[in-house]
Amino acid sequence: MLPREKMIINGPKELKDEELLAIMLSSGTKNENVFDMSKRLIKEYGFSRLFKMNYEELSKIPGIKKAKATKLMANFEITRRIIENKTSDIKLLETIDVFNYIYPDYIDIDYELLSVIYVDIKMTVIKIDKYTDLLKSKLKIPFRNIINNALNLNVFGFFLVHNHPAGNINPSKEDIIETNELLKICNQIGIILFDHIIISKGTYLFINKYLNENNFFNF
Repeated sequence: MLPREKMIINGPKELKDEELLAIMLSSGTKNENVFDMSKRLIKEYGFSRLFKMNYEELSKIPGIKKAKATKLMANFEITRRIIENKTSDIKLLETIDVFNYIYPDYIDIDYELLSVIYVDIKMTVIKIDKYTDLLKSKLKIPFRNIINNALNLNVFGFFLVHNHPAGNINPSKEDIIETNELLKICNQIGIILFDHIIISKGTYLFINKYLNENNFFNF
């Protein structure tokens, strides 16, 4: 059964990666049919790497010229916008919701990224701020920016999320100290720091269990 027919009958979740890519590419070349091309691209790059490529990088891949490169870029850009334009109807009612919500932003990145997710009293997402510094291996929590934005947005509280690209899921001494410092500031001004989540290699850890339980909000 061809991928298009398989999708119509069984739905897109039943398709393999190479079948989805074959639908996106539509056709192969005179030397390689679309199915063989898709298998090759998935084996050599995978969706996560293709997702990050610009036009020059895509067009250098054998068999990928202007039409296919721009088609892939358009598909990936739609996905990227869906991820970035997290609408106001998203509610983070449990800590696992936070991980599921933000994890796509952390797939296969090799640098440290800090996300601040601001929510209102209904736990609806108001805004996400992201911080990174490619020149430093360790990213510091930007206390002033976070607090100023929280006050300006009149938020109920926020979540912190950052990753450990090297793979160690445990919080560093600096992670714990900085989170405790931010927590004290939040307690003083009446804004809730719900949790600080570390993401690494598809898993996550909540820093709150390492902090002073008397100061931390129990979510």
